[in-house]
Amino acid sequence: MSRTAVEIDTVTEIESEKRSSQKERAEKERGVYTASLTGQCLAEFVGTFIVILVGDGAVAAAVMTNQLDGWGVAMMWGLAVTFGIYVAGPVSGAHFNPAVTITMAVFRDFPKARVVPFILSQIAGAFAGAAAVYGMWHGYWGHALEKLGVQQGGPGSQKLMMIFSCFYPNPGGIGVDPTALSAVSTGGAFFIEVLLTMFLLLMIFALTEPDNPGMPQAGLGPLFIGLTVTAIVGVGGSLTMDAVNPVRDFGPRLFSYVIGFGSIAFPGPRGNEWWLYILAPILGGLIGAAVYRFLVRRFLPRPS
Repeated sequence: MSRTAVEIDTVTEIESEKRSSQKERAEKERGVYTASLTGQCLAEFVGTFIVILVGDGAVAAAVMTNQLDGWGVAMMWGLAVTFGIYVAGPVSGAHFNPAVTITMAVFRDFPKARVVPFILSQIAGAFAGAAAVYGMWHGYWGHALEKLGVQQGGPGSQKLMMIFSCFYPNPGGIGVDPTALSAVSTGGAFFIEVLLTMFLLLMIFALTEPDNPGMPQAGLGPLFIGLTVTAIVGVGGSLTMDAVNPVRDFGPRLFSYVIGFGSIAFPGPRGNEWWLYILAPILGGLIGAAVYRFLVRRFLPRPS
């Protein structure tokens, strides 16, 4: 029995919708974004601002009032990332991290022309987040300097600037004297940042892999990425303060320089902090993605 013209048109329309849906899903899985570049950059700015506002805000509470311990700060950093992803993820993919952006461009077909605009937006968001934290805690600033026994920009003032940026080892937990500094060498700090960023990107790729049968249910991915960040901060917070993100350090470091931390901000008390927390996370991110692709993803079960 032959089909009527209406039936043929209906079947054709359904098949066309299926193809369109499959194409959209495939583009989403490959990381092809359809939002405008301006919209994505604004989302990256807002998301990164949230991350720094909550994360650095938690460190400020710990330094200024001792209301949070290391575990509390780690939890707050994880929540900061989760909140940022829920806000910006649908628009930009929620990178908030040049290590993520660069790695996605290399391994997930993220448009290379958008790498620099994304990173600039992330730096701006981190700078603004640090400024907001400073505005919130400015009334405590003089008292904090007095309590810590330092002058802003002087030797040892990383004990206050750690609110914004990273140092190795953690100035608050381990100290700033020569004995404390010898606990973590430059090579050791570089290795730690590479290793922990490798783990971060390994988890991000696993949690966003469409062919991964163990992927969390829809909407829970940001929570597990946030928990990953919590674990990372808990593991290495005392050693390098866990940047695992160049702009998490660099944007607030720029702000710290503007408000008078001088050489403690650039180049840093050990002379290399400003570039170590850029280069090591980028390298670690690329290694993490390579580990996932060649040692995990290739062995995932494929649907029959």
